Amino acid sequence: MSLVILAVMIAIGGFAYLRVAPGTSAIPMQWSLRGEVNWSAPRAAAFAFVPGLSVATCAIFAASGMIALFAITGSVLLICQIVHILLVRRWAAARQM
Repeated sequence: MSLVILAVMIAIGGFAYLRVAPGTSAIPMQWSLRGEVNWSAPRAAAFAFVPGLSVATCAIFAASGMIALFAITGSVLLICQIVHILLVRRWAAARQM
């Protein structure tokens, strides 16, 4: 994964921490098919999870010599992070109604 993708992930995570669902200490991490929250994580851990997973994944790939997988893995994880943040925004908006 390129350092640029990791930097983007960290920036998005920081933005989400500051701006998405303000005042909420626990952020949903998984939803059921009915849209109910299955489990939540502390705010900082929730928004730092995907960048942390990216670093761990890259370390494993580097140790295994599979450096070619960096870019695709980073891109997929970036998309996952964006989708998670969008779902959290939708969840927070529904709670305010």
